[in-house]
Amino acid sequence: MSAPARTAPARPATGTFIRGIQVDRPWAACAVAAAVLLVIAALLPLWTMTLRAPQYPDGLVLTAYGTRLEGDLAEVNALNHYVGIGSLDPDTIRELALFPFMIAGLVLALVAGALARRKLVRVLLAAALWAVPLGMLVDLQWWLRNYGQHLHADAPFRLEPFTPKVLGTTTVVNFHSETMVAIGFWVMIAAALLVTAGPWVLRFVLDSWSNTGKTAGAAVAVLLLAGAANAAMPGPAGAAPEQQSIAAAIAAASPGATVVIPAGTYVEQLVLDKPITLIGEGHPVIDGDGRGDVVQITAEDVTVRGFIVRNSARQVSGEPTGIRVTADRATIEGNRLEDVLYGIALQDSGGHVVRGNAISSVVALAPERRGHALYVWNSEGNLVTDNVIELAKDGIFLGFVTQTRIERNSVSRVRYGLHTMYARDVALRGNVFRNNVAGASLMYSHGLSVVDNEFSGNRSAASGYGLLFKDMDDVELVGNRIHHNRLGLTMEGAPATPGSFVTLRGNLIAYNQIAMELFTTTSVTFVENSFVGNLQQVETRGGSLEHRNRWSLNGRGNYWDDYRGYDANGDGVGDIAYRYEGAFDDLVRQNEAVRAYSFSPARSALDLAVRWFPVHRPIPRVVDAHPLMAPTVGVRNAGSTIGWAAGAISAALVLVPLAVFTIGARTFGKRWA
Repeated sequence: MSAPARTAPARPATGTFIRGIQVDRPWAACAVAAAVLLVIAALLPLWTMTLRAPQYPDGLVLTAYGTRLEGDLAEVNALNHYVGIGSLDPDTIRELALFPFMIAGLVLALVAGALARRKLVRVLLAAALWAVPLGMLVDLQWWLRNYGQHLHADAPFRLEPFTPKVLGTTTVVNFHSETMVAIGFWVMIAAALLVTAGPWVLRFVLDSWSNTGKTAGAAVAVLLLAGAANAAMPGPAGAAPEQQSIAAAIAAASPGATVVIPAGTYVEQLVLDKPITLIGEGHPVIDGDGRGDVVQITAEDVTVRGFIVRNSARQVSGEPTGIRVTADRATIEGNRLEDVLYGIALQDSGGHVVRGNAISSVVALAPERRGHALYVWNSEGNLVTDNVIELAKDGIFLGFVTQTRIERNSVSRVRYGLHTMYARDVALRGNVFRNNVAGASLMYSHGLSVVDNEFSGNRSAASGYGLLFKDMDDVELVGNRIHHNRLGLTMEGAPATPGSFVTLRGNLIAYNQIAMELFTTTSVTFVENSFVGNLQQVETRGGSLEHRNRWSLNGRGNYWDDYRGYDANGDGVGDIAYRYEGAFDDLVRQNEAVRAYSFSPARSALDLAVRWFPVHRPIPRVVDAHPLMAPTVGVRNAGSTIGWAAGAISAALVLVPLAVFTIGARTFGKRWA
């Protein structure tokens, strides 16, 4: 009787043996691939910073690699010296010197760890890979904080300490700093993801293939062919019914009913002629097929919620809309309107609520041929809130509108963010009008309250104003942020009617090319506003302005960052008047190239000469008898403060790879022995 045959021990599908050591192939492949990615990342940029200012329209760029800094380093250091920030010297930055050794240690640890079977070794390697990019950000924030908080006292221009953000936007004086990680950082993140989740994914794929193989492939092919044949054949008697149209569902509903529409695409034009609530589940699409209005609401007390409305007609003469409302008390909320000439039109009716919608016009058309995103005409008693509007002609147009609230909307990339014509008793609160041709154009209107809004980034050469006032009465602006525009405020006919008022209180008007452009038809009260970082404070049109406007009230004026007076009694109000003559601005008007000397010793010398030789002093544009010594609102964005953790993580970038390599060497040294 023969001895039974000896059977070789079963080996895992994803493992192999090298000189008696079982190797986990998915883990080994991911570890080696991560090492290659680290080498690639070491050659790529890791982080960039762009400084923008009116005198640097193209920006100054710094690019950080693991071992060096590139870009406009000399120019940035010159600016840093001017404001008291320490010089950036790559030779003194220890992290740049340590970076090659850190990468080399990690690469060696990954190659050695490719044979590791212990979970602890793999976890340490993954932790080390995550520590590199994340620790880099923390270390950068630590350096940026040191630069911004430790300013030289003998600098020509004094700044308050600040902390730039390692990611995002920081504004200091007239500079706008934008920082972001670069491609090398993302390659490091990819390496960390590879050793963290890559082995599991590879193992799942390999095990699945070994359990299916060619048989599974043939079965999948058969199923696909069967499905295609089944789709081509007519359905049996028990097949699902055809999708019901929305118009049919509306027709079948009784007044006051709620009609729920399932997800899908419905090519039809709707007329809601009875009071119902129309709700979309899963954002069904209502496609107007390029014909007229997509949805018309002709009955009172209609609600439309949760739809995507698209593809109206394109003919400008008919002003086709996504949703047109001609009856009272409509509620339109949570919809997305796109590829429609006009978004939502509220006409000859009132009491509407337009809330939480995303609205854009026909992007394929030139901006001047698009329609308004929200078009309100001859309407009263409306609430427009929490909408996101972009890529239209005017974001919100109000014509002959009364008693309407516009709150917490975001409007960008349009002509006028807000445009009023003959509006009365309108309240604007908490809106953002950013990166438009103009922020808001307020014309021929009465009784507007403009509170806590932002008008920023409106820099078009054609207009580029944050706010335009044209023949406005009884208007109050409180707590608004008007910044980074070509013209912060343009005012003509403000107020337009004797006995009316226009008041600006507690606003931030900052970092504009021109803070205010005032015509001689203005009689405005300015009190407790903060004028910061503007290239020019006031531009006049038509003659002298100093006595036409009121620059203080009850002993309190405004904060001007170029005020050079003093406060002997410490009450926060300057003891001598602030006068803005604009001698430098007159030179700029004659020769635009002179603007390059803004915020330079040349401008300071000119201002000093004007004070010393009053015979040459121009007519003042502003005389603020009670200037404030400190701004009334915040004028910069401070980054977060990083404490001792930055140093600890920086040290970990070196110590963790060395520890992993040491453990790996001991572990595999014993195995090979």
